Amino acid sequence: MGFEQLFAKSDLALLHDWLQETGELYMDLDRPHSGGLNNSLYFLDNLSRLKCIVSQETHPEVCIYIFRKKHYPIRGILDDALLASALEEMPDRQDFSILSPGDHPLGAFDVIGFGDCHDELREEFIRLKGKQVRVGQDYPFDQRTFFEKPDEVFVASSYKHREPRILKNRTSYPRFESEPDRYRRHIDFW
Repeated sequence: MGFEQLFAKSDLALLHDWLQETGELYMDLDRPHSGGLNNSLYFLDNLSRLKCIVSQETHPEVCIYIFRKKHYPIRGILDDALLASALEEMPDRQDFSILSPGDHPLGAFDVIGFGDCHDELREEFIRLKGKQVRVGQDYPFDQRTFFEKPDEVFVASSYKHREPRILKNRTSYPRFESEPDRYRRHIDFW
């Protein structure tokens, strides 16, 4: 099936610039109407990886959220030093998740822990001690907000209800429109 068609050249130019700026993008690929939580979480360091992931997706509907800001910045082996760093960087009474590289094809990450306060963070660290993880504050997955913030998150969705429908939170990227040749070598592979 694949969903490469969701990405216009201007979208790829935007994502290329975001990658140049941050070095990494966080992507949540959700599969709507499939029951429960059926999403995959990825950290992208290049557009080729994005293409590989979306081209191999087989679910008939997807919602793709790609975030500009670096997510889950607390990284390493769960130990006392990482816990101290997490307690210092994350406010108490804030939702958090703990991700770990999964055994999924294409390197999706699994949510292996979560909570909403420092006490729960300590408990999760004790339970998961020694694992390779990424820890961060949960991002409020509210699609209405995402459509209002196209400079913070790229959204592309494909639905197949009665008629196929594609929704995106942006239709152009002015920098690409004014300098398309600047991006040619970075996006022509798509």
